Amino acid sequence: MYRVLIVDDEPLIREGLKTIVDWEKHGFEVAATATDGMDALQKLPDCKPDLMIVDIRMPGMDGIKLMRTIQGQYRPSPRFLILSGYADFDYARAALQMRADGYMLKPVDEDELIDHLANLKQLLDEGKAADRQSVGLRKERIVQLLLTGEANGIPDSDLAGWDWPAYEVVLVKLQNRTEIDASVIAHIKSKLMETFDASGAGTVFSMDPFLGILLGRAGIAADDVRAHKTAYEGIAAACREYGVDFTAVSGGAVRDPRETDRSYLRALELMAHRFIYEGGRIHVREPQTERECGFDRAETEEKIYLALDLGNSEGVEALIREAGNAMLASGMSELDIKTAFVQMMTNVIGKLAQSRPEFRDKSETFSTELFDVYCEYRYYALIERLCAIGAAMAAKLDGYGTDKQIRKLLDLIHRNYHENLKLETLAEVFNYNSSYLGKLFKNTTGEHFNTYLDKVRIEKAKEFLDQGMKVYQVAEKVGYSNVDYFHSKFRKYVGTSPSAYRKQITTVGDP
Repeated sequence: MYRVLIVDDEPLIREGLKTIVDWEKHGFEVAATATDGMDALQKLPDCKPDLMIVDIRMPGMDGIKLMRTIQGQYRPSPRFLILSGYADFDYARAALQMRADGYMLKPVDEDELIDHLANLKQLLDEGKAADRQSVGLRKERIVQLLLTGEANGIPDSDLAGWDWPAYEVVLVKLQNRTEIDASVIAHIKSKLMETFDASGAGTVFSMDPFLGILLGRAGIAADDVRAHKTAYEGIAAACREYGVDFTAVSGGAVRDPRETDRSYLRALELMAHRFIYEGGRIHVREPQTERECGFDRAETEEKIYLALDLGNSEGVEALIREAGNAMLASGMSELDIKTAFVQMMTNVIGKLAQSRPEFRDKSETFSTELFDVYCEYRYYALIERLCAIGAAMAAKLDGYGTDKQIRKLLDLIHRNYHENLKLETLAEVFNYNSSYLGKLFKNTTGEHFNTYLDKVRIEKAKEFLDQGMKVYQVAEKVGYSNVDYFHSKFRKYVGTSPSAYRKQITTVGDP
């Protein structure tokens, strides 16, 4: 509540002003009344008013002299509202020139007074915030010097009030899928100052690109769960108002404020891992990842392609998560992980658009969605978004053909005979044991998987040879990288060599 001193020589005016409005409702309280200027000066030190309502004409010291005296002796001086009659307009004008915040004619109108109080409360609130900011800026500069190792340049007198048992640096990175406006950052920092600086719990500072809080701690404990929970809630409340997410890390506690640079450097080390951290708490340790394992990008890409081609959304999700874990374990950076996924999935979309005509109309949409993953600032959100894209693609492709697994597999072979198809890989994307899938395939088709694949390839090879293509071109086009191996397979299933077969076709076609 802001304190009010009413100064008027008329008792009815003084009492009337005390009751004309609900002062507390508007953020004020009448702390005292005074009968004239001298009485007001005597009561001023104890009353400490934020606002004075002063009659401009009083015996002895009038309102103008009272204002001039107070403004000359007190810093900061209170705000002033002037009371006057119709004949006192020149006095009122003089008061306004002395920076009075307004004047009211007697008898005072209730609505007019309420309007003045609303304006004055806003001015007083802004002034209080500016005062806090001024103090905060001085303390912030001291913190910045401490964190950058320039503590020797700070006089001991500037650290006189720094008497916590321990100190801890908490760094905060504001995050969003779109760029955060500078004004929003400033507002969040101001909210943090209201929470931490104003309560004496800590000092808020900026160290681009981070905000931070030098927390006062009750002890040196490495992981004070309660203190961190309270601090996290304060940060979350400030960010929530503006719809901004954040990652917070702690560099640990130190006993002396001049040693806070150690806590700051440790916090910077932890903040480098922010892509991997989840939200919901202040992080004090490096993230744990799985043991390092090999990541074969080409093999992963092939498996994702096959799983999507089969409409197997569960298989796609499992492959995406496995690939992400492998990338993390291998130490890939945030940008490298995103780029690897985008490149793999882009290649997959391109292959699907070629092999599945019904998918082409959606391929551009999926490609656009894919590039949006660069906006994700958390690893786990990135993986979930990729899985959602994969599931949507699988759903688009799952409706094609029969629902029976072997029919799907046969369809896949006839469309992808030129790929490096292996039963083990297909069993993985089908979520089957390879031996079981092989038996299921043999029971359904009467052929072993490799035999069936070879026959499909050779039949396609005959079509290409009929079109006049060269043997080495045909071999590559149907999936045989070794021409001699293609010769042996062709002879096995056709009974003659590819060259002889082509000559035979040519001879048959001659008149």
